[in-house]
Amino acid sequence: MPSIKTKKERLSFFVDRDLSERVEKISKQTNQTMSELTCKALQAYIEQIEKEKTEQELTDGYKANYDYYSKSQEEWNYADKE
Repeated sequence: MPSIKTKKERLSFFVDRDLSERVEKISKQTNQTMSELTCKALQAYIEQIEKEKTEQELTDGYKANYDYYSKSQEEWNYADKE
């Protein structure tokens, strides 16, 4: 099966020296390029932010509909008693 190549774009940004040295150290320890390591870290961070956003939206939705769910539950309580 042929691999699908995705178009890559170059990002350029500044970090302080301490962070740069830490990334370089981990890069060598994990045998990954600094670019690979940075991409994975950015991807993980973005996924975490998106997950937290989705969880918050679900929580807000449940809270907004609490009265409806409670009333529906009360109605079902009588269904089994007949």
